[in-house]
Amino acid sequence: MKDNFILFRMVPTMKCNYRCDYCFVSECEKSSAATMFDIHSPAEWIRAMENWKNHEVEFYFWGGEAFLLDGTYEVVKGWTSYDHVISGSRIDTNMSFTDKIAQRCPTDKLKLNCSWHTKYDSLSEIITKVEKLHGLGMVGMVNFVASIYNMNVLENRYFLTTDELVRMFEDMGVFLNIAADFSIVNDKPAGTYEDYKKMILKYLNPDDWNQLRCAKSACVCESNHHYFTVRANGDITPCLSNNVCGNFFEGTLELSENTVCDKKCPSLVSYGFRTDNCFSGKRHLVEYVNRNKEYRKANSACPV
Repeated sequence: MKDNFILFRMVPTMKCNYRCDYCFVSECEKSSAATMFDIHSPAEWIRAMENWKNHEVEFYFWGGEAFLLDGTYEVVKGWTSYDHVISGSRIDTNMSFTDKIAQRCPTDKLKLNCSWHTKYDSLSEIITKVEKLHGLGMVGMVNFVASIYNMNVLENRYFLTTDELVRMFEDMGVFLNIAADFSIVNDKPAGTYEDYKKMILKYLNPDDWNQLRCAKSACVCESNHHYFTVRANGDITPCLSNNVCGNFFEGTLELSENTVCDKKCPSLVSYGFRTDNCFSGKRHLVEYVNRNKEYRKANSACPV
Protein backbone atom coordinates (compact mmCIF):
# COMPACT_ATOMS: atom_id res chain seq x y z
CA MET A 1 0.00 0.00 0.00
CA LYS A 2 1.36 3.43 -0.93
CA ASP A 3 2.25 5.69 1.99
CA ASN A 4 0.11 8.46 0.52
CA PHE A 5 -3.09 6.38 0.47
CA ILE A 6 -5.92 7.78 2.61
CA LEU A 7 -9.37 6.37 3.33
CA PHE A 8 -11.72 9.07 4.63
CA ARG A 9 -14.83 7.95 6.50
CA MET A 10 -17.76 10.37 6.75
CA VAL A 11 -21.27 10.06 8.18
CA PRO A 12 -23.69 11.99 5.93
CA THR A 13 -26.65 11.09 8.16
CA MET A 14 -27.73 8.46 10.67
CA LYS A 15 -31.32 8.64 9.45
CA CYS A 16 -32.75 5.71 7.51
CA ASN A 17 -36.03 5.19 5.70
CA TYR A 18 -36.05 1.46 6.62
CA ARG A 19 -36.48 -0.19 10.01
CA CYS A 20 -34.87 -3.64 9.98
CA ASP A 21 -34.89 -5.84 13.09
CA TYR A 22 -31.28 -6.94 12.54
CA CYS A 23 -29.87 -3.42 12.11
CA PHE A 24 -26.98 -2.63 14.45
CA VAL A 25 -27.87 1.09 14.53
CA SER A 26 -30.16 2.01 17.43
CA GLU A 27 -33.45 3.86 17.02
CA CYS A 28 -31.97 6.72 19.04
CA GLU A 29 -29.10 7.09 16.56
CA LYS A 30 -31.49 6.95 13.61
CA SER A 31 -33.49 9.85 15.03
CA SER A 32 -30.47 12.19 14.95
CA ALA A 33 -31.03 15.24 12.76
CA ALA A 34 -27.30 15.94 12.39
CA THR A 35 -25.84 15.72 8.90
CA MET A 36 -22.48 16.05 7.21
CA PHE A 37 -23.69 19.30 5.61
CA ASP A 38 -24.77 21.20 8.73
CA ILE A 39 -21.61 23.32 8.78
CA HIS A 40 -20.16 23.09 5.27
CA SER A 41 -22.12 22.97 2.03
CA PRO A 42 -21.66 20.24 -0.60
CA ALA A 43 -19.77 22.73 -2.77
CA GLU A 44 -17.35 23.40 0.10
CA TRP A 45 -16.80 19.66 0.62
CA ILE A 46 -16.11 19.25 -3.09
CA ARG A 47 -13.60 22.10 -3.22
CA ALA A 48 -11.84 20.87 -0.09
CA MET A 49 -11.01 17.56 -1.75
CA GLU A 50 -8.49 19.53 -3.82
CA ASN A 51 -6.42 19.80 -0.63
CA TRP A 52 -5.64 16.09 -0.90
CA LYS A 53 -4.46 15.95 -4.52
CA ASN A 54 -1.04 14.64 -3.44
CA HIS A 55 -2.69 11.53 -1.99
CA GLU A 56 -4.58 8.56 -3.32
CA VAL A 57 -7.98 9.03 -1.74
CA GLU A 58 -10.95 6.77 -1.16
CA PHE A 59 -14.06 7.80 0.72
CA TYR A 60 -16.51 5.70 2.71
CA PHE A 61 -19.97 6.98 3.68
CA TRP A 62 -21.28 5.19 6.76
CA GLY A 63 -24.36 5.64 8.88
CA GLY A 64 -28.00 5.58 7.84
CA GLU A 65 -29.11 5.91 4.22
CA ALA A 66 -26.68 8.44 2.73
CA PHE A 67 -28.80 8.99 -0.38
CA LEU A 68 -31.59 10.55 1.67
CA LEU A 69 -29.57 13.77 1.36
CA ASP A 70 -29.30 15.79 -1.84
CA GLY A 71 -25.79 16.75 -0.81
CA THR A 72 -24.63 13.15 -1.10
CA TYR A 73 -25.26 13.07 -4.85
CA GLU A 74 -23.47 16.38 -5.36
CA VAL A 75 -20.42 15.30 -3.37
CA VAL A 76 -20.17 11.90 -5.06
CA LYS A 77 -20.32 13.51 -8.49
CA GLY A 78 -17.80 16.17 -7.52
CA TRP A 79 -15.30 13.98 -5.72
CA THR A 80 -15.22 11.21 -8.29
CA SER A 81 -14.32 13.76 -10.96
CA TYR A 82 -10.92 14.21 -9.29
CA ASP A 83 -8.09 12.04 -10.62
CA HIS A 84 -6.66 11.49 -7.13
CA VAL A 85 -9.95 10.01 -5.90
CA ILE A 86 -9.42 6.43 -6.97
CA SER A 87 -11.87 3.68 -7.85
CA GLY A 88 -13.13 1.68 -4.89
CA SER A 89 -14.86 4.26 -2.71
CA ARG A 90 -17.84 2.80 -0.89
CA ILE A 91 -21.34 3.75 0.21
CA ASP A 92 -23.73 1.38 1.96
CA THR A 93 -27.27 1.69 0.61
CA ASN A 94 -30.65 -0.01 0.66
CA MET A 95 -31.09 0.96 -3.02
CA SER A 96 -34.38 2.77 -2.41
CA PHE A 97 -32.96 5.72 -4.38
CA THR A 98 -31.57 3.72 -7.29
CA ASP A 99 -33.11 5.93 -9.98
CA LYS A 100 -31.73 9.12 -8.41
CA ILE A 101 -28.27 7.55 -8.06
CA ALA A 102 -28.29 6.55 -11.72
CA GLN A 103 -29.45 10.00 -12.82
CA ARG A 104 -27.45 12.28 -10.55
CA CYS A 105 -24.11 10.62 -9.82
CA PRO A 106 -23.41 7.65 -12.10
CA THR A 107 -19.76 6.60 -11.76
CA ASP A 108 -17.88 3.32 -11.75
CA LYS A 109 -15.43 4.77 -9.23
CA LEU A 110 -18.05 4.24 -6.53
CA LYS A 111 -18.75 0.68 -5.38
CA LEU A 112 -22.03 0.34 -3.56
CA ASN A 113 -22.69 -2.16 -0.81
CA CYS A 114 -26.30 -2.85 -1.81
CA SER A 115 -28.45 -4.49 0.85
CA TRP A 116 -31.58 -6.52 0.18
CA HIS A 117 -34.06 -6.01 3.02
CA THR A 118 -36.87 -8.47 2.33
CA LYS A 119 -39.32 -6.60 4.56
CA TYR A 120 -39.35 -3.69 2.12
CA ASP A 121 -38.37 -4.97 -1.33
CA SER A 122 -39.40 -8.02 -3.30
CA LEU A 123 -36.81 -10.15 -5.04
CA SER A 124 -37.92 -8.88 -8.45
CA GLU A 125 -37.64 -5.26 -7.29
CA ILE A 126 -34.13 -5.84 -5.98
CA ILE A 127 -33.05 -7.55 -9.19
CA THR A 128 -34.32 -4.59 -11.23
CA LYS A 129 -32.40 -2.13 -9.03
CA VAL A 130 -29.23 -4.21 -9.02
CA GLU A 131 -29.30 -4.63 -12.80
CA LYS A 132 -29.59 -0.86 -13.26
CA LEU A 133 -26.69 -0.05 -10.93
CA HIS A 134 -24.59 -2.97 -12.17
CA GLY A 135 -24.96 -1.65 -15.72
CA LEU A 136 -23.25 1.53 -14.51
CA GLY A 137 -20.43 -0.40 -12.84
CA MET A 138 -21.55 0.76 -9.41
CA VAL A 139 -22.35 -2.49 -7.59
CA GLY A 140 -19.61 -3.62 -5.24
CA MET A 141 -21.77 -6.42 -3.88
CA VAL A 142 -25.29 -7.24 -2.79
CA ASN A 143 -25.60 -7.96 0.92
CA PHE A 144 -28.13 -10.45 2.28
CA VAL A 145 -28.26 -10.79 6.06
CA ALA A 146 -29.10 -14.39 6.97
CA SER A 147 -31.54 -13.37 9.71
CA ILE A 148 -34.32 -15.71 10.76
CA TYR A 149 -36.85 -13.39 9.10
CA ASN A 150 -34.95 -13.10 5.82
CA MET A 151 -34.26 -16.84 5.64
CA ASN A 152 -37.95 -17.61 6.20
CA VAL A 153 -38.91 -15.20 3.43
CA LEU A 154 -36.37 -16.78 1.10
CA GLU A 155 -37.66 -20.29 1.75
CA ASN A 156 -41.40 -19.74 2.12
CA ARG A 157 -42.10 -16.82 -0.23
CA TYR A 158 -39.56 -17.44 -2.98
CA PHE A 159 -38.90 -21.18 -2.47
CA LEU A 160 -35.18 -20.62 -2.77
CA THR A 161 -32.13 -21.85 -0.91
CA THR A 162 -29.12 -19.64 -0.24
CA ASP A 163 -27.21 -21.66 -2.86
CA GLU A 164 -29.85 -20.83 -5.46
CA LEU A 165 -29.92 -17.17 -4.48
CA VAL A 166 -26.13 -16.90 -4.73
CA ARG A 167 -26.22 -18.56 -8.16
CA MET A 168 -29.00 -16.22 -9.33
CA PHE A 169 -26.87 -13.15 -8.68
CA GLU A 170 -23.72 -14.86 -9.92
CA ASP A 171 -25.48 -15.37 -13.26
CA MET A 172 -25.99 -11.58 -13.33
CA GLY A 173 -22.27 -11.05 -12.74
CA VAL A 174 -22.91 -9.79 -9.20
CA PHE A 175 -21.42 -11.07 -5.93
CA LEU A 176 -24.02 -11.85 -3.27
CA ASN A 177 -22.66 -11.68 0.26
CA ILE A 178 -24.31 -13.97 2.81
CA ALA A 179 -23.80 -12.07 6.05
CA ALA A 180 -24.22 -13.44 9.55
CA ASP A 181 -26.90 -11.82 11.69
CA PHE A 182 -25.20 -10.06 14.61
CA SER A 183 -28.03 -11.06 16.95
CA ILE A 184 -27.35 -14.75 16.29
CA VAL A 185 -23.56 -14.81 16.66
CA ASN A 186 -22.25 -11.72 18.44
CA ASP A 187 -21.47 -12.28 22.14
CA LYS A 188 -23.16 -15.68 22.02
CA PRO A 189 -21.55 -18.99 23.10
CA ALA A 190 -20.01 -20.61 20.01
CA GLY A 191 -21.86 -23.85 20.68
CA THR A 192 -25.22 -22.13 20.12
CA TYR A 193 -24.67 -21.43 16.42
CA GLU A 194 -22.42 -24.20 15.05
CA ASP A 195 -24.77 -25.16 12.20
CA TYR A 196 -25.38 -21.50 11.38
CA LYS A 197 -21.63 -20.84 11.22
CA LYS A 198 -21.17 -23.85 8.97
CA MET A 199 -23.77 -22.44 6.58
CA ILE A 200 -22.13 -18.98 6.52
CA LEU A 201 -18.69 -20.50 5.92
CA LYS A 202 -19.91 -22.05 2.67
CA TYR A 203 -19.74 -18.51 1.32
CA LEU A 204 -17.32 -16.62 3.58
CA ASN A 205 -13.56 -16.98 3.86
CA PRO A 206 -12.81 -18.26 7.40
CA ASP A 207 -10.17 -15.56 7.82
CA ASP A 208 -12.84 -12.93 7.24
CA TRP A 209 -15.13 -14.75 9.68
CA ASN A 210 -12.44 -14.60 12.37
CA GLN A 211 -11.85 -10.91 11.77
CA LEU A 212 -15.56 -10.07 11.74
CA ARG A 213 -16.17 -12.12 14.90
CA CYS A 214 -13.07 -10.63 16.59
CA ALA A 215 -11.40 -14.02 17.05
CA LYS A 216 -7.97 -12.41 17.10
CA SER A 217 -5.31 -11.01 19.38
CA ALA A 218 -3.78 -7.56 19.68
CA CYS A 219 -1.42 -6.66 16.84
CA VAL A 220 0.27 -3.72 15.15
CA CYS A 221 -2.16 -1.79 12.97
CA GLU A 222 -1.33 0.71 10.20
CA SER A 223 -4.69 2.50 10.29
CA ASN A 224 -3.18 5.58 12.00
CA HIS A 225 -1.45 6.30 8.68
CA HIS A 226 -4.33 5.54 6.32
CA TYR A 227 -7.85 5.43 7.83
CA PHE A 228 -9.48 8.56 9.22
CA THR A 229 -12.91 9.78 10.28
CA VAL A 230 -13.88 13.29 9.16
CA ARG A 231 -16.41 15.15 11.28
CA ALA A 232 -18.92 17.69 9.99
CA ASN A 233 -16.60 20.58 10.90
CA GLY A 234 -13.76 18.93 8.98
CA ASP A 235 -11.81 17.72 12.00
CA ILE A 236 -9.92 14.50 11.29
CA THR A 237 -9.40 11.71 13.82
CA PRO A 238 -7.46 8.47 13.31
CA CYS A 239 -9.06 5.06 13.68
CA LEU A 240 -7.34 4.24 16.96
CA SER A 241 -8.16 7.41 18.91
CA ASN A 242 -10.45 10.43 19.11
CA ASN A 243 -7.57 12.88 19.06
CA VAL A 244 -7.93 15.48 16.31
CA CYS A 245 -4.94 15.21 13.97
CA GLY A 246 -5.92 17.53 11.13
CA ASN A 247 -8.72 19.23 9.24
CA PHE A 248 -10.20 18.30 5.87
CA PHE A 249 -10.92 21.90 4.85
CA GLU A 250 -7.48 23.14 5.85
CA GLY A 251 -5.68 20.22 4.20
CA THR A 252 -3.76 19.44 7.39
CA LEU A 253 -2.86 16.01 8.73
CA GLU A 254 -0.34 14.98 11.38
CA LEU A 255 0.17 11.23 11.40
CA SER A 256 0.39 9.38 14.69
CA GLU A 257 2.76 6.46 15.10
CA ASN A 258 1.43 3.06 14.16
CA THR A 259 0.68 1.17 17.33
CA VAL A 260 -0.62 -2.09 18.72
CA CYS A 261 -4.41 -2.32 18.49
CA ASP A 262 -6.21 -4.31 21.17
CA LYS A 263 -9.70 -3.26 20.09
CA LYS A 264 -12.20 -5.82 18.80
CA CYS A 265 -12.20 -4.29 15.28
CA PRO A 266 -15.12 -6.15 13.65
CA SER A 267 -15.22 -3.84 10.63
CA LEU A 268 -14.32 -4.87 7.09
CA VAL A 269 -13.30 -1.25 6.49
CA SER A 270 -10.60 -1.25 9.15
CA TYR A 271 -9.26 -4.77 9.67
CA GLY A 272 -7.42 -4.71 6.34
CA PHE A 273 -4.94 -2.34 7.99
CA ARG A 274 -4.07 -4.85 10.71
CA THR A 275 -0.83 -6.82 10.37
CA ASP A 276 -2.35 -10.15 11.48
CA ASN A 277 -3.79 -10.75 8.00
CA CYS A 278 -2.78 -10.30 4.36
CA PHE A 279 -5.84 -8.26 3.38
CA SER A 280 -5.68 -4.81 1.83
CA GLY A 281 -7.20 -1.70 3.36
CA LYS A 282 -7.18 -0.14 -0.09
CA ARG A 283 -10.29 -0.83 -2.21
CA HIS A 284 -11.43 -2.89 0.77
CA LEU A 285 -14.88 -3.81 -0.57
CA VAL A 286 -13.55 -4.84 -3.98
CA GLU A 287 -10.76 -6.86 -2.35
CA TYR A 288 -13.25 -8.55 0.00
CA VAL A 289 -15.40 -9.60 -2.95
CA ASN A 290 -12.42 -10.86 -4.96
CA ARG A 291 -10.98 -13.04 -2.21
CA ASN A 292 -14.37 -14.51 -1.33
CA LYS A 293 -15.06 -15.28 -4.98
CA GLU A 294 -11.79 -17.23 -5.01
CA TYR A 295 -12.71 -18.94 -1.75
CA ARG A 296 -16.05 -20.06 -3.17
CA LYS A 297 -14.40 -21.42 -6.30
CA ALA A 298 -12.00 -23.43 -4.16
CA ASN A 299 -14.75 -24.64 -1.84
CA SER A 300 -16.37 -27.67 -3.44
CA ALA A 301 -19.42 -27.27 -1.20
CA CYS A 302 -20.22 -23.92 -2.77
CA PRO A 303 -22.35 -23.68 -5.94
CA VAL A 304 -20.29 -21.00 -7.71
